[in-house]
Amino acid sequence: MMIFPLVLSLLQGFFLLIAIFPPSERPRMPLLLFLGALIGMGTTALLTFTSFLFFNQLLPGYVIALNCTVTLFLFFLAKHKGIPFPFTLNAWNKQDLIGLFFLILFHIPVFLYAAAYPHGGWDAWSCWNLKAKFLFLGGDGWRGMMDPALWRSNISYPFLLPLVNVWAWCFTGEPSQATPMATSCQISLLMSGILFFGLKEINKTLSSLLAPLWALSVMFMVILASSQYSDLLTGTWLLSALLAFKLFIERRSNSYLSILLLSLGFMSFTKSEGLVLSLITALMCAAAILRSPSLRKIVASSWKVPLFALILSFLPTLFFQTLWAPDSRTFINGLTTATQPILMERLYATFIYLGIELKHPKWNGFWFILAGGILLSGTRAYRKTLWVIPAIIGSYILSLICVYTINTFFPVLWWLSTTLNRLLFALVPALIFWLFAAIDNNDPKFK
Repeated sequence: MMIFPLVLSLLQGFFLLIAIFPPSERPRMPLLLFLGALIGMGTTALLTFTSFLFFNQLLPGYVIALNCTVTLFLFFLAKHKGIPFPFTLNAWNKQDLIGLFFLILFHIPVFLYAAAYPHGGWDAWSCWNLKAKFLFLGGDGWRGMMDPALWRSNISYPFLLPLVNVWAWCFTGEPSQATPMATSCQISLLMSGILFFGLKEINKTLSSLLAPLWALSVMFMVILASSQYSDLLTGTWLLSALLAFKLFIERRSNSYLSILLLSLGFMSFTKSEGLVLSLITALMCAAAILRSPSLRKIVASSWKVPLFALILSFLPTLFFQTLWAPDSRTFINGLTTATQPILMERLYATFIYLGIELKHPKWNGFWFILAGGILLSGTRAYRKTLWVIPAIIGSYILSLICVYTINTFFPVLWWLSTTLNRLLFALVPALIFWLFAAIDNNDPKFK
């Protein structure tokens, strides 16, 4: 039964993209399918969320019927623009098929590690999977997952990832542990597919396959990818947003702006850090658009669909933050408290630990290779508005440093040791995309 929610999510996202894109502006079929699967994961979770919003409990029959109805509606919308059959020789060339084969091959370690540890890591069973079980089994008491007594389970976090699992459980009828395990593998495969086919959409070469290969060659990343955390989902939405923004800049199509805004909205519902990253990304992309008169003109000429995409995807975050989100039990403002004030040693420790983390052997030199590649690419890393990527990453890391310093609830070294590596891991797909896009960014006339 697990295949049905996957197929329905893919169809829903695929039909939505077909409906958004005019035929002449669509990306190639491989990227369209991977983006469709990711967007469909978000939309089916959003529609599952409406069961709790309208009925204060999960009604599996309602959720399945609603998703089937929406998928059918999107099918008829897409039909007017012409639905291409996704599995033809014209849709996939030889390089695409070779790339897809190696993507699956690269993921064998992820599949094996996920199977060896079906309950995932600490935050999987104490936070994300616990929230999913509250949603699925809790009836009208599902908000018990935000009880202050469970403060160690990140009660103030939103719950897009749990909703993805609940959507699948609506078909199986039980909260099987196989679902979160399969979901983590699915997200990892989507991240790799969007990274490869997205870069291939830009540079047209099979060398883009090196990007996901690099990410999955680091065993620590394989472990985190299969650990059922929400960090990779956050990172995949960020990758989708940055890819959409780059294609929007190059192809001058508002359809890509809609994908950007959908990605940012869904990313804001993954976790608290996802909301911060979403707002920073929106700010930087808006700054890049406002700097360009031609881009401003494109946005002004057709803004209704992107605006609808923005509202649709941000609604869950808006409802959660205004109606349900509890006050954080793990925050002490070190600027105002007299009992646990900020000490300069805390700021020094944060910077020192960040440096230690970046050079730790578990990353297999990833950060040094990345820095070397960016330095060798020179100014190409900042042309064609690629500057927004380091601006986003830099602003986000600065915000993390501020939080680690100002929030004095936890001992800073313990807090850094348990969370920083996962927050950095969420940035990996975007950083790899930046490097490979910079290497191909060799036209000095198009800045």
